[in-house]
Order: sequence, then structure tokens, then C-alpha cells
Amino acid sequence: MEHEGSEHNAHVGPGVHLPDPSIWPFVAGIAIMLLTAALVWWARVEDQRSFSGPLLGASAAITLGAVAGWAYEDGRMRQKAREQEKHARAAARRTQVITFAIAEGQLKTSVGEGGVIDAIQNAHDDLRGAPGFEDLRINVSSAEDGPSQVIVETTWSSADDLAAFEGTQRAILDLISQHPDEVLAGSTQTFDMQVVRDTKDTSVRYSLGTAVSLFGALIVGGFAVGAGLNLFASEASGEGGGGFVPVDVGPFVDTLTIKASDFSHEEITLPPGVDFTMTLDNQDDSVAHNLIFFQGDVVGVNEPVLEGCISGCDEDGTQVRTALELGIVQQTFTFTTPPPGRYAFWCDVHPDTMTGILIVEEGASIPGEAPPVDDAAAGGGTGAAGGAGETGETEGEPAEDETEP
Repeated sequence: MEHEGSEHNAHVGPGVHLPDPSIWPFVAGIAIMLLTAALVWWARVEDQRSFSGPLLGASAAITLGAVAGWAYEDGRMRQKAREQEKHARAAARRTQVITFAIAEGQLKTSVGEGGVIDAIQNAHDDLRGAPGFEDLRINVSSAEDGPSQVIVETTWSSADDLAAFEGTQRAILDLISQHPDEVLAGSTQTFDMQVVRDTKDTSVRYSLGTAVSLFGALIVGGFAVGAGLNLFASEASGEGGGGFVPVDVGPFVDTLTIKASDFSHEEITLPPGVDFTMTLDNQDDSVAHNLIFFQGDVVGVNEPVLEGCISGCDEDGTQVRTALELGIVQQTFTFTTPPPGRYAFWCDVHPDTMTGILIVEEGASIPGEAPPVDDAAAGGGTGAAGGAGETGETEGEPAEDETEP
């Protein structure tokens, strides 16, 4: 029997039942957290998928491996439970009860490091390796005056398994005999009993624990994924006053907008030989972008860059290119449009997705302004009108002369 309220009971506890430990629930939880973070990163930051994609694949593989390891461990426990149950049908299970008394004043020493009770607790690892071992329990009844009583129970699959273990030097009685200063002489008694009624259900215990833990991990992981995606979706749609508010993209005027790593216009038309002021408006708050015009319709790292920048370009050079800048920022620059032709442009960081073409052609209007007047057409019309007037005047004069007497 055990008395509550004793300071010594806190060291040992009312009864020690040590199941086989497993690290797989912890590994599976960490793997699911990593998978959640990688999924949110992959869904949010499009231009970094070269990093987030492999991380997402690796975390998914780790998660599958952890779940597989967990399933294997649970299967092993189930198999062990079935073997024990099968063995129990063939031979009655046995419980060995050992009682002994701790000498007065020696209880604290016995539960401390190197004491007899501490030695019995540490023997659990050896007991787990013994054929037929199932359970170990230690109960201490401490007394303020006089000796304290200890009861140690070990459960075995059969009497043969218990007898085989008692023949080794690791038996509980051998450990007790090694602490004569703590154990009261002549107080040790041993009882071997047959287990008549077994209330343990090892198979159900392991399967239920696995199902509950896995279900809980999926709930937590799903909540984290949903919360992260909803948060980023809210920021992207401008809810709550933050983020980029999408606008209706009309004809190009003087601003090239970047959103979600894409240009608002992939084709720009300008007349040749004009000084044109243009703004690059980056609305991706966490992604760096820039703009580079090339001398032809081919883009590439080694292709020549268009010349003619007047102001606002990268490093104050003559190349028509902006600096690579991160965050929501606007870059305004002025350049002289080249001769008629097609001139490609791109973003250095996203050459596969962010490309476009500048078309320079005679007679094109400057975006946002009225189309130029056709001088030839205007002159021809005036000449025709003037010719008609002159003809009428010439024809009129002879008519007037003809009426003179």
C-alpha cells in the first residue's frame, strides 16, 4: 500500500509503468511543420520557387518517411501484442512480487542516484530485452518513523520466462542483495503468482494513440496552411488597407507596372527620335525587379543594351536600364527613342516570364497625346481649295471684261 503526502513519494511515484518509447510522433510533427512552411513559401513567393520547390519536395518526402516509420513502429507494437497474447494462451502469465523494507533513515538514499530503488528503475532497459518480460511496477510506502515498505512487481508471459530471467545476475533479488545498508536484513520476501484476470489491451492502446496523434497533427497542419494562405491572400487582395489593389489596365501611357512578377504591358509603341519619360512601378513588395531595353528583338545576358538614356537610368549611364530595386518603388527615367524597329525588353531577375517588345515606327503617336497631323494631307487639301478659288477668280475676271462696252 502507498501513503500520499510523503515527500519521498514524489521521487518514485505511485506506480511506474514504462511502455516502449517511440520518437516517431515527434519526427512526424516536425515534418508536418516543415511541410506547412514550405507549402506557404512556395504558394506565396513565386520568383523563389527554385528554392521553395525542392524544399517542398524534400519536406513532403520527410513527412512520408516519418509517417511510414510511425506506421512501422505501430505495426511492430501490434505484432508484439499479438505474440504476447498468443503466448499467453499457451502458457499462463506470471507476476513476481518482491517486498522488502528500507531501514529507517535510508529512504532518501535508496531513491537517490545509486540507491536500491534507483537501481531497480534503471534495470528496466535490461528487463525489456529479456524474453517474455511485459511490465515493471514499483510501489513505496514511506513511513515517518521506522522502516518503509517497498513492493516490486514484474509481469512475465510464462513461468518459464520468469525462471529463465531469475537465473541471470540481472534479477531483482540480485540488485536488492547489493544494497545491504539500505535494505533491512531479513525483510525480503518473494511471491510468484499466476495472472488470472488481465485488464490490459495493448493492441487497442497503441492503435488508438496513433490515430489520435495523427489526427491531431493533421488538424494543426491544416489550420496552419489555411491561416497562412488566407493571410497572404488577404494581403494580395488589399483587404484591411494593405497590399496592392488591382486596377483596370488600359492602354500604355507612360507607366509600366509590375505585379506578381509580370509586366502590365508586353507591347509599347513609340515614335522615333523623341525624348520620352517613362516610369517603372514595382508593386511586388518582397521581390526585386528592373527593366532593360535591348538593341534588337532578341533578349539575353550577352545581347547589347539600347543606348540613349538621358536621366534616371542605372548608374547614370547612357544604357536604357533601371536599377534592380526591392519593394514597392517607382523609378522614372527619360530616354531618346531609337530609329524605327523592334526592341525587346525584360527583367533581369525573371527573363523567362517578364519580357516585352518596344515597337518604334514612323507616324506613331506619343502615348496619351493626340496623333500627329499629316502635313501632306493637310497641304493637299489647302492647295485644292486655293486652286479652286483662284480658278473661280480667273474665270470671273474675263466674265467681267466681256461685259465691258
